[in-house]
Amino acid sequence: MGRTGEHQRLTPRSAATRARLVSVAERLFAERGVEGVPLSDINKASGQRNANACQYHFGGREGLLQAIIDKHVPGIAARRGELLDELEARGQITLEGLVDAWLQPVVEKLQDPDGGREFIRVNAQLTAQHMLSLLKPGQGALHAPGAARLISGWNQVLDALPAAVRQQRLHLASILVFHGLADHSRLQEQLGDDDPAHNTGLFVATLRDSIIAMLEQPASAHCLSTAALVTHTAP
Repeated sequence: MGRTGEHQRLTPRSAATRARLVSVAERLFAERGVEGVPLSDINKASGQRNANACQYHFGGREGLLQAIIDKHVPGIAARRGELLDELEARGQITLEGLVDAWLQPVVEKLQDPDGGREFIRVNAQLTAQHMLSLLKPGQGALHAPGAARLISGWNQVLDALPAAVRQQRLHLASILVFHGLADHSRLQEQLGDDDPAHNTGLFVATLRDSIIAMLEQPASAHCLSTAALVTHTAP
């Protein structure tokens, strides 16, 4: 995940090199896929004379992905914390409020000129890895801080759902958020906001409604019986 102690020894020149590599990597990963870009292409597009620059600074692809997450997620987590503070100050944790606190900081990344849209498109490819990190801490390869408080809220407002069903719905909602915003951002770049069907404000409102509807829908009898069966037979 990068060289030991590198953050303590970063010089202005090496910090600038790392930032350039991260910026180019998030653009290429967003365009061609996380697994579709050789690290050599990132080195070349970054203008590095060292053919192993990515490996030197980040230890490889995984460390580079973590650096992209580290660039964007702390700001998202801080903004989400502010919204959760406001929600708690009102004295009532609601599903709608939690969805807003979850969704809005990600939506704001659409307007971040420093790789915000690219981050959304890259992160859409990593939802399974993030879910693994949440469900089995220490086993996921990548780490995105700041989720524990939100998970506590989900468990509170969605306590009528069996735990396994709740986890699956939140995973589906995460896919909807990041893949939905990633695809919308591509369409919006081509079509703009003039077409109502691709207006960003309307898309976000529709996305919010869809997530709330999916999360608050009571589990069907079939779903409950299946959840009971798999829970009972789980090792």
